[in-house]
Amino acid sequence: MSKQVESGAEFITKRTQTVWNESGGTISIDGNTGQEKIQISGPSGGNININGKVNSEFAPNNKQTLVHGDQFSTTAGNNFETTKGGKEIRVEEDLTFITGKDTFFTDPIAEDWIEKNIDIAAAKAAPEYNYGAVGNNTETEYPNGGTPDADSGAVEGGNYKPSQSQSDIPGLMESKAADIAATEAQMGVGGNIKMMTAKHFSLMAGTKAVTFDSGVMIPNARKVTKGYEIREGKAEPVHTAVSTYESKDTSGSVPFGDVHVSAASKLRMVAGSGGLSIKTAGEANINTTGRLMLGGSEVAVGGSNKSNTGRITIISDTDLYMEAGTITARNAPNINDIADNTHTFITPQAVFTGNLHVAGDLIVEGEIIANGDITAGGRGGVSLLRHTHKVRGVESGSSTKTSDAPK
Repeated sequence: MSKQVESGAEFITKRTQTVWNESGGTISIDGNTGQEKIQISGPSGGNININGKVNSEFAPNNKQTLVHGDQFSTTAGNNFETTKGGKEIRVEEDLTFITGKDTFFTDPIAEDWIEKNIDIAAAKAAPEYNYGAVGNNTETEYPNGGTPDADSGAVEGGNYKPSQSQSDIPGLMESKAADIAATEAQMGVGGNIKMMTAKHFSLMAGTKAVTFDSGVMIPNARKVTKGYEIREGKAEPVHTAVSTYESKDTSGSVPFGDVHVSAASKLRMVAGSGGLSIKTAGEANINTTGRLMLGGSEVAVGGSNKSNTGRITIISDTDLYMEAGTITARNAPNINDIADNTHTFITPQAVFTGNLHVAGDLIVEGEIIANGDITAGGRGGVSLLRHTHKVRGVESGSSTKTSDAPK
């Protein structure tokens, strides 16, 4: 058979093929130059194909792999996997996912980045004006460079200039940019985990919820002042008992059911109109060294349990501020306001629908208008409405005039 030679390479082209055919399958070895391959095929069409570009495997039905020892797989490039049906992975011991460059875990790369950004963060955290302040985490002290309000000593109403630290931020970032970029380059590319589902996502730890008592409510634990009674002109406290919660660690040794989520920088949770529900049979702690904000169309805070001994405690180091656009209401059988110094009501009009007991002096800068009587000296004392004075008149002849005149 003659063949036209197109190039010199045609003179070294090999053309060989070896085939073993049996009823159970076929082994085919091609030795053609540039097309070398070996293929093992089964009667149903399944095959293993090895050539110079790819190792491929085709299973027209099921595929099963059983390894009695360890199994290792390494991919130098990217790895893509597609499952058109469901997928289940069962691990009887631990399952670990680790992403990111290995040196990120062995070298102090994150620590170096934080150290190089400390000055920038401190400048950003500085007050906008040069009034004194303290950082909430680092306790960095920002000096006071102005004059506070003379009446109250507050920054509000005082005289302060804009902070120099704030104005220096762009220049500070520029001076450190190259050094920070070098550290970020050591972090490598990637290191993220992205999980997306078109429908629902379920995460469960443990197969049974642990509902041991995590604490006890003592209905009559604390002695508090219920109110005051006026006895012999003095306000005497009347006491009662209220509940207190005692926390108990009954779940610390449970060997299952824990979920730990730790974010070195930010943790964000966003939900649609279905809402967000967090429910626990134990304590729930939301603690921050920064600002904690709770907001919504309605914010409800309740302290209640099955034994009706729930309570709410609000404690602040300095001030507690409440403001409402329409009304602030408190409703309870007994309400105690205890002020060590002064309790001030600033209002055009104050209304008390019941009795008002004043244990100290009553000083009124305006008028006192009473529809009823005013009695001095306690009950049974002198009545302002019914009290009269005996007034001796000027003697006229042998008679003396006596008149009753209200004071």
